[in-house]
Amino acid sequence: MKTNKECIYSFSNASFTLRVIQHLRNKYQSHLESVVVINLIDRWLVKICLKNSTSNYLENNLQAFLSEMGVSSQPSATIIHALASLEGGESPTVVMNRYQVVIVAHGQPETEEIEIFRDQIVDRLGYCPQNMT
Repeated sequence: MKTNKECIYSFSNASFTLRVIQHLRNKYQSHLESVVVINLIDRWLVKICLKNSTSNYLENNLQAFLSEMGVSSQPSATIIHALASLEGGESPTVVMNRYQVVIVAHGQPETEEIEIFRDQIVDRLGYCPQNMT
Protein backbone atom coordinates (compact mmCIF):
# COMPACT_ATOMS: atom_id res chain seq x y z
CA MET A 1 0.00 0.00 0.00
CA LYS A 2 1.08 3.57 -0.54
CA THR A 3 2.28 5.69 2.36
CA ASN A 4 -0.96 7.68 2.33
CA LYS A 5 -2.81 4.47 3.19
CA GLU A 6 -4.76 4.00 -0.01
CA CYS A 7 -4.81 1.27 -2.60
CA ILE A 8 -6.74 0.23 -5.68
CA TYR A 9 -7.41 -3.42 -6.45
CA SER A 10 -9.09 -5.10 -9.39
CA PHE A 11 -11.42 -8.08 -8.95
CA SER A 12 -12.74 -10.35 -11.67
CA ASN A 13 -16.32 -10.64 -10.49
CA ALA A 14 -19.00 -9.43 -8.11
CA SER A 15 -18.52 -12.37 -5.71
CA PHE A 16 -14.92 -11.41 -4.98
CA THR A 17 -15.91 -7.76 -4.67
CA LEU A 18 -18.68 -8.65 -2.21
CA ARG A 19 -16.26 -10.72 -0.13
CA VAL A 20 -13.83 -7.82 0.00
CA ILE A 21 -16.51 -5.34 1.09
CA GLN A 22 -17.79 -7.75 3.75
CA HIS A 23 -14.23 -8.30 5.01
CA LEU A 24 -13.65 -4.55 5.18
CA ARG A 25 -16.87 -4.04 7.13
CA ASN A 26 -16.14 -6.93 9.53
CA LYS A 27 -12.45 -6.34 10.23
CA TYR A 28 -11.57 -2.78 9.20
CA GLN A 29 -14.71 -0.67 9.69
CA SER A 30 -13.10 1.59 12.29
CA HIS A 31 -10.01 2.04 10.10
CA LEU A 32 -11.81 2.98 6.86
CA GLU A 33 -11.71 6.53 5.61
CA SER A 34 -13.65 5.68 2.44
CA VAL A 35 -14.19 3.01 -0.19
CA VAL A 36 -15.13 3.44 -3.84
CA VAL A 37 -16.48 0.54 -5.91
CA ILE A 38 -16.43 0.96 -9.69
CA ASN A 39 -17.76 -1.53 -12.21
CA LEU A 40 -15.96 -1.79 -15.53
CA ILE A 41 -17.04 -3.98 -18.42
CA ASP A 42 -14.65 -6.77 -17.54
CA ARG A 43 -13.84 -6.25 -13.86
CA TRP A 44 -14.48 -4.36 -10.63
CA LEU A 45 -12.19 -1.74 -9.10
CA VAL A 46 -12.15 -1.04 -5.39
CA LYS A 47 -10.27 1.94 -3.98
CA ILE A 48 -9.69 1.73 -0.25
CA CYS A 49 -8.55 4.69 1.84
CA LEU A 50 -7.50 3.84 5.36
CA LYS A 51 -7.17 6.28 8.23
CA ASN A 52 -3.57 7.36 8.84
CA SER A 53 -3.78 5.86 12.32
CA THR A 54 -4.08 2.33 10.88
CA SER A 55 -1.15 0.20 12.00
CA ASN A 56 1.28 -1.29 9.51
CA TYR A 57 0.32 -4.73 10.80
CA LEU A 58 -3.36 -4.24 9.88
CA GLU A 59 -2.43 -2.61 6.60
CA ASN A 60 -0.19 -5.54 5.66
CA ASN A 61 -2.89 -8.05 6.62
CA LEU A 62 -5.39 -6.22 4.44
CA GLN A 63 -2.97 -6.09 1.53
CA ALA A 64 -2.38 -9.85 1.82
CA PHE A 65 -6.12 -10.52 1.80
CA LEU A 66 -6.69 -8.23 -1.20
CA SER A 67 -3.84 -9.90 -3.11
CA GLU A 68 -5.48 -13.30 -2.59
CA MET A 69 -8.76 -12.04 -4.01
CA GLY A 70 -7.53 -9.78 -6.84
CA VAL A 71 -4.60 -7.79 -8.15
CA SER A 72 -3.24 -4.36 -7.36
CA SER A 73 -4.33 -2.03 -10.13
CA GLN A 74 -3.15 1.15 -11.79
CA PRO A 75 -6.36 2.49 -13.36
CA SER A 76 -6.64 4.59 -16.49
CA ALA A 77 -6.31 8.37 -16.42
CA THR A 78 -10.09 8.67 -16.72
CA ILE A 79 -10.64 6.56 -13.60
CA ILE A 80 -7.94 8.48 -11.72
CA HIS A 81 -9.64 11.78 -12.57
CA ALA A 82 -13.04 10.37 -11.56
CA LEU A 83 -11.64 9.21 -8.22
CA ALA A 84 -10.02 12.60 -7.63
CA SER A 85 -13.34 14.32 -8.33
CA LEU A 86 -15.07 12.09 -5.79
CA GLU A 87 -12.39 12.89 -3.22
CA GLY A 88 -12.89 16.56 -4.02
CA GLY A 89 -16.50 16.29 -2.91
CA GLU A 90 -18.34 15.99 -6.21
CA SER A 91 -21.41 13.77 -6.21
CA PRO A 92 -21.14 10.29 -7.71
CA THR A 93 -23.83 11.17 -10.27
CA VAL A 94 -21.90 14.19 -11.56
CA VAL A 95 -18.68 12.16 -11.70
CA MET A 96 -20.38 9.28 -13.54
CA ASN A 97 -21.85 11.62 -16.13
CA ARG A 98 -18.62 13.54 -16.68
CA TYR A 99 -16.24 10.56 -16.88
CA GLN A 100 -18.62 7.84 -18.10
CA VAL A 101 -17.75 5.44 -15.28
CA VAL A 102 -20.10 3.33 -13.18
CA ILE A 103 -19.69 4.12 -9.49
CA VAL A 104 -21.53 1.41 -7.62
CA ALA A 105 -20.65 2.59 -4.11
CA HIS A 106 -18.84 5.49 -2.47
CA GLY A 107 -18.12 6.21 1.17
CA GLN A 108 -18.92 3.36 3.55
CA PRO A 109 -20.38 0.77 1.16
CA GLU A 110 -22.78 -1.96 2.05
CA THR A 111 -22.83 -5.27 0.23
CA GLU A 112 -26.47 -4.55 -0.62
CA GLU A 113 -25.40 -1.75 -3.01
CA ILE A 114 -23.36 -4.21 -5.06
CA GLU A 115 -26.02 -6.91 -4.92
CA ILE A 116 -28.73 -4.49 -6.10
CA PHE A 117 -26.52 -3.25 -8.93
CA ARG A 118 -25.70 -6.82 -10.00
CA ASP A 119 -29.37 -7.89 -9.89
CA GLN A 120 -30.41 -4.89 -12.01
CA ILE A 121 -27.77 -5.65 -14.67
CA VAL A 122 -28.70 -9.33 -14.82
CA ASP A 123 -32.42 -8.49 -15.03
CA ARG A 124 -31.88 -5.98 -17.85
CA LEU A 125 -29.59 -8.26 -19.85
CA GLY A 126 -31.58 -11.43 -19.26
CA TYR A 127 -28.40 -13.37 -18.42
CA CYS A 128 -25.51 -13.14 -15.98
CA PRO A 129 -22.21 -11.91 -17.49
CA GLN A 130 -19.08 -13.48 -16.03
CA ASN A 131 -18.05 -10.37 -14.10
CA MET A 132 -21.44 -10.31 -12.35
CA THR A 133 -21.15 -13.84 -10.94
